Amino acid sequence: MTKKISNTAVKFAAVVQILALTLLAACSAVGVNASANVCHATGDAANPYEEIAIDSTELLNEHRVHAEDIFPVPAGGCPASLVEVVEGNITICHATSSETNPYEEITVSVNGLNGHGDHEGDVIPMPAEGCPVTPLATATDTDTDEIAVCHVTGDAANPYEVVMVTSAELDAYVLANPNDINPMPLTGCPAYLIEVNNGEVTFCHANDDASKSYEEVVVSVDGLDGHADHEEDVFPISEAEGCPASAVVVNDGKITICHATSSKKNPFVEITVSVNGLNGHDKHNDDIIPAPAGGCPTTKP
Repeated sequence: MTKKISNTAVKFAAVVQILALTLLAACSAVGVNASANVCHATGDAANPYEEIAIDSTELLNEHRVHAEDIFPVPAGGCPASLVEVVEGNITICHATSSETNPYEEITVSVNGLNGHGDHEGDVIPMPAEGCPVTPLATATDTDTDEIAVCHVTGDAANPYEVVMVTSAELDAYVLANPNDINPMPLTGCPAYLIEVNNGEVTFCHANDDASKSYEEVVVSVDGLDGHADHEEDVFPISEAEGCPASAVVVNDGKITICHATSSKKNPFVEITVSVNGLNGHDKHNDDIIPAPAGGCPTTKP
């Protein structure tokens, strides 16, 4: 009798194990379908990624061995440019709760993104010039349907503040606030008041050539003709001189400039200042912003 019960218990345990494995497989399939699309690297520079829906474990495993694919698709969608993958890792900007240091540069696995794929505040991948020094809110919020706008404050020291406007209210808002910049540029709101003429603004468009030069372009302040998401474009850094004469290199939110002194022997001193406001040096007519690639001049021009 005892032996019969024992055999029955073994059979029952086996059935339970089979059912558990079946349910686990089903749950895994559901999890893949629910979460998981992948940014597949196309090899096309103009369209480096395409989003592919994952509907099976086999398809998931197939893309996991593609070294350049990004899984899962980040909250902000597939990147617009090819992401550098080094030994299976990519560098991203993790959003913190700090106002002074809103992003932390971290390296995560491209396979799973260490859970950062669904962090809406994270910047994936890290921009070429490094993590932003101010929180970015240029994209439409999928939950609140809000767009970040640079609102004119009337305060010379802090000429703009970021306000969130819903899509439904945007048209009326633009009519009521014609000098606001919509949407906020990827680099944040300007550090000084930008002149708006007949609904248009002038800023520096980065040329995509070997010279890395800038040209002044005039665009509508409403929409910025799509230039808001150009990371290399900048509003004139110097009010006195207009666009920079050479590429602006930003490191940890700072740039190097040549500050004019009163010394004939050493007419310039190389200093590093915040790119946001330039510590007031944008109003110094004799300062050279940014510092030339060869260093500061030894004589005044």
